[in-house]
Amino acid sequence: MAITLARVDDRVIHGQTTTRWSKERPIDGFLVVGDKIIHDKLRTKVLKAAAGNLKVGIFSDDKGPEIIKKGVQSHKNFFLISNSPQTFAKLLQNGADWGNELNVGPMNTREGAIVVERTLALDDKDYEAFDYMYNHGINISFQLIPDEKKKTWPEVRKHYDELKAKEG
Repeated sequence: MAITLARVDDRVIHGQTTTRWSKERPIDGFLVVGDKIIHDKLRTKVLKAAAGNLKVGIFSDDKGPEIIKKGVQSHKNFFLISNSPQTFAKLLQNGADWGNELNVGPMNTREGAIVVERTLALDDKDYEAFDYMYNHGINISFQLIPDEKKKTWPEVRKHYDELKAKEG
């Protein structure tokens, strides 16, 4: 059927993805991509538990394009999720086609990141990844929950640039 939601979310699978987003978009399972995620055994157990009755597949960055293609060709609907925009940029560079939309949820404060919005902190690598995807035809929207107003990458990029200029 389809990838019904492609999302960057530092928490990956949690209440908002299993309840709020699943009411907006059909879902039969999660395709989670990320090298750091797949190698963290405790986190993989927690993610599978958080998904409840939904199926969860967790894959490396390198396996991602193949899994996405299978997901798109499947008769099921999937949410494609990673905790990093760099993962999505790498997937795109390696030929993955999840459609032309990327939703961004929480990306919380971490070292070297600038807080741009509530629950959105970006560093230079995030900025480069979003810019790469946007320049390759991906519409990027920042939205924690479905009924929240979307912000576009150009809006967020402008705010980041302003904050970065004040900082330096």
